[in-house]
Amino acid sequence: MKARFTIAALLVLVAAAVAQQPNEYPSIWQEQQALDLNLSDYNGVIHGTVIDQDGKPAKGLRLTAWGPGNRPLGTRLPEAWTNQAGEYRFEHLELGSYTVCPEDFDAGYSVFTTVCYPPGHPTEVELAAEHPQAELRVYLPPKAAFLQVHLTNRRTGAVIPGIMVSYMLPENPAEKIGEVSQFSSKPVLLPPDKDLLIHVTYPGFKEWKESAGKGKPIRLAPGERLTLDVQLEPLN
Repeated sequence: MKARFTIAALLVLVAAAVAQQPNEYPSIWQEQQALDLNLSDYNGVIHGTVIDQDGKPAKGLRLTAWGPGNRPLGTRLPEAWTNQAGEYRFEHLELGSYTVCPEDFDAGYSVFTTVCYPPGHPTEVELAAEHPQAELRVYLPPKAAFLQVHLTNRRTGAVIPGIMVSYMLPENPAEKIGEVSQFSSKPVLLPPDKDLLIHVTYPGFKEWKESAGKGKPIRLAPGERLTLDVQLEPLN
């Protein structure tokens, strides 16, 4: 699940989903709205511990369970939070194969930017009628890098409320490996430890002069934060 997705919807929806963090690790799958599910038909359970890059339990981290694709379009993915011991638990899952991924924007994890697991670790569990429960230890990959762009109108100095950032690899500058459209007040998550070419745009404005053409070279370490002051020239 590397960053080869185009994000059509605003990532602020992800931020809104993590606005309230419970004290323990109940699954939000029970809170499916307007689906009228019979939860007795969903008896799968996945539980385990999340280990960070330092080998310690990861506290208060949001996770999603990617599994069978036969749920109605628009259904929220099963979600869970780690507790103070780094433990998590998903309940009321339908049977099938699952991958548990860190999906916590503020902590620097997104399936659109980071991988689910670092290489060499198990990535999937199978829930079946004869064994509907499974334990999976989750090892966190490196965090994404944070790019904060202060975007303003070059003529008026007014803040531009939205931003579009696309990025590609220098060896293949014609192919986007990621594209983000979101509020400019939020940082953009970028793949870490990669040489990237970024383009900063917004409808109604010319592309940022430093990224126009080949793109702005950038490389950030996991968890690193970079702030850019960017002015865009209106088209008219």
